[in-house]
Amino acid sequence: MSARSVVAALALFAGPGLTACSSPPPAPPRQPAGVETSVSTGYYPVRGTTTAAIFAAIDANGLVETSGQRAVGMTSVEWKLTSGDVDVRAVPCVFPSLTVMLHLVVMLPRHERPDDLPADLRDRWERFVARVAAHEQRHVDIYLEGAKAMKARLEATRTAVSCADLEKAIDAEWRAQQADVERAQAEFHAVDETTARSEREALQARLDGTRARLEPVDAEIRRLDTELADLRRQADAGRADLVAQHNALNGQRRALAEEYNRLVADANGLIDALNWARW
Repeated sequence: MSARSVVAALALFAGPGLTACSSPPPAPPRQPAGVETSVSTGYYPVRGTTTAAIFAAIDANGLVETSGQRAVGMTSVEWKLTSGDVDVRAVPCVFPSLTVMLHLVVMLPRHERPDDLPADLRDRWERFVARVAAHEQRHVDIYLEGAKAMKARLEATRTAVSCADLEKAIDAEWRAQQADVERAQAEFHAVDETTARSEREALQARLDGTRARLEPVDAEIRRLDTELADLRRQADAGRADLVAQHNALNGQRRALAEEYNRLVADANGLIDALNWARW
């Protein structure tokens, strides 16, 4: 239901060259680090007053992952790492500050005229949008948690004699933490998809059961129609004694028709629920 577009900006540190020292301090200080985050939400338009029309609009106006797969919601991320000016003359080499910047953009569907939707469809739409928003919020939370972990990892990077060595250490932690975040996102997707698949399978099983019940009811109605037609011909030909039998069978047929219609309504409801659950 979601896609993530990742743009990672690697650190560009100010200050050229290396500074060497023959006797580095025994306990170099840790790197100071901070975090700046922003989360914004955008929307793409959806129209339609039927399930089919709504999803046709989503397909036409919706989102596309970098893989080319369609997505209903999407959380895009941009990582940046900045530092203050580095005094390459200092021994050991120290970056006066590191700032992790995380910018997130969440895209969600929004119906342009929700008041035009029938009550039951509007309820489905609202539950659907809430589910998409909750899914994307979990992506956001994972990124925000990752930014805090990134800060801790960078702060644990100690100063070094060589600015080049220190930059390599910081870059290694930067890349490693982003990889950890992406693994967490993939794990979330796997769990979420397993849950969604279980829900779809349960709905499909109910639909299959309802359809299985429809078949014998439909067959019995067709059998009764044939028998009723025969009784009607005989009654019309003067067999008045068959009228009561005809009326009794006709009552059975009406009861079966009511059951059939109820099962059809149940099946249509399950088909609709299954259509919404596929996204």
